[in-house]
Amino acid sequence: MRTAAYRVLGPTWGIAVDLTAGSASVAAPPNSAQRISDRLWLDATPVLGHPPADHSGLRLTPDEVGWLRHGLGLAAEAIEAARPPDLHTLVTVHRVLFPKVDFQPEGLATAIIEWSQKEFSVPPVAFGTSFDPAANRFVFAWQSHQRPPGAEVHRMRPARDLRGHPLPDE
Repeated sequence: MRTAAYRVLGPTWGIAVDLTAGSASVAAPPNSAQRISDRLWLDATPVLGHPPADHSGLRLTPDEVGWLRHGLGLAAEAIEAARPPDLHTLVTVHRVLFPKVDFQPEGLATAIIEWSQKEFSVPPVAFGTSFDPAANRFVFAWQSHQRPPGAEVHRMRPARDLRGHPLPDE
């Protein structure tokens, strides 16, 4: 299990998401898993069912889990190529943390992309990010190294997670 910390700062605010997940090679995925591709599955049950007061992470809505599926789907081809061909890969998201203010759900997709790059040693997924000041939102161009039109953004490599714990050097 590992934690990926995704950070991006725009001119007025930023997105910060800490995502903790694990992967396993399995002969058959559990019933709780959702198919991402032929041999890649996502189990988000732990983050759909966090008790609100347990402080272990935030409970996600089904729509927010859709952004986890989207991000994992963008990395699916590379993940499948890096894994044994006769087994399924199950990704289980155990914890997600983000500030409740200034949150944008697309940050969940970028966090799981960042996690998958570290977990499976796959090449980076191409996506561009900019900030649209008029809409006060980040804009993502999936599958593109080009930044969408808008203000510059800055990626950060945090030393600590959102709970204040040190992140391992990877």
